[in-house]
Amino acid sequence: MKKGTWLSLVLVLVLGIGLIAPAAIAEDTIKIGGISTLSGPYALYGQAVKKGVDLYVSQLNEKGGVNGKKVEVIWEDDRGEANDGVLAFEKLVQNDGVDAILGAVLTGVTKAVAEYAADLGIPMITASSTAYEITTDRPSVFRTCFLDPFQAVQLARYTKDEGLTKVAVLYDNGNEYSKGLYEAFVSEAAALGLEVVATESAAYGDVDFKTQLTNVKNASPEAVFLPYYGAEAALILTQAAEIGLEVRFLGADGISDIVDAIANKALLKNMTYSDHFSTQADSEMAKSFVEAFKAAYNEEPSVSFSATGYDAALVLTEAFKQGSTEYADVAAAIRATNLEAVSGQITFDDHNDPIKSAFMITFDEEGNKVFLKMQNP
Repeated sequence: MKKGTWLSLVLVLVLGIGLIAPAAIAEDTIKIGGISTLSGPYALYGQAVKKGVDLYVSQLNEKGGVNGKKVEVIWEDDRGEANDGVLAFEKLVQNDGVDAILGAVLTGVTKAVAEYAADLGIPMITASSTAYEITTDRPSVFRTCFLDPFQAVQLARYTKDEGLTKVAVLYDNGNEYSKGLYEAFVSEAAALGLEVVATESAAYGDVDFKTQLTNVKNASPEAVFLPYYGAEAALILTQAAEIGLEVRFLGADGISDIVDAIANKALLKNMTYSDHFSTQADSEMAKSFVEAFKAAYNEEPSVSFSATGYDAALVLTEAFKQGSTEYADVAAAIRATNLEAVSGQITFDDHNDPIKSAFMITFDEEGNKVFLKMQNP
């Protein structure tokens, strides 16, 4: 169904059942639609978000819910496909009558769903979609993760703080995530007086990076920025070692799943990346979250989006506590957020993006993650 046709149908239905609305408001359950990638190659991220959301909601319900009302999250699997995400949104809004949306997870799916959410004005919070335009001109759409440009800027500043002055970049010019990080990083590097001595490109899915790495090596950088996900970054670190390229490596949040992808864990000690959360964070709320997560799932949160998912549920349900489930009222309450969350203090800027810090993380020789510092905005 085309968007315009569907939206017209929704308006007709809303007008036609207007007399039923007070009964819906009086229900004892607040319904939230969860749209996540629960199957397929990127299910690791979607399951992480779901676990974080479900953990917070279960804790909240144990304490009495929201103003005495229980909270129910109805999950739909988008399978990493934009069309499936839109179908999930239609089902949740039309059939299930949800009051808000948590999701989606992947950028492409979130963009598609956010367009519909903004048209209806329904509150929506993504815990993981980092592309800038997700919230642009969409007053009801928010996120609890930081943006790609933000983390790239923080990585450039970290590079400067570490006394490194000559950097190279290897990225995928055809991938939105990688290209966006690259552009923000080199722009901030120039502003900071860092010299970008080499720029090389290789596509996601490539398995041989030695030509690009040789060019990088010949430029003699002190650090190399790799805006890739873990699988590609693991190959790059391995092949860099094979050609004798021994420098510092920098990555963004996509690096978080590199440990299982790389055979020689010792190579990770030269990698530092930015993330949305660290299980070693020392705030009391972060410690409590990690303990509760381990108790609930018999594992530590291995992906930071469990923390931002938890925070998304926190932000949304706190907004409901102001007493209304009207879309505009909830969105306004989210916009006014000023909360201590698992991933740090959260407020929102005029673009509906959180003002928060980045967690700088490295690894020991066994591949264990080591929290270094908070890089503040």
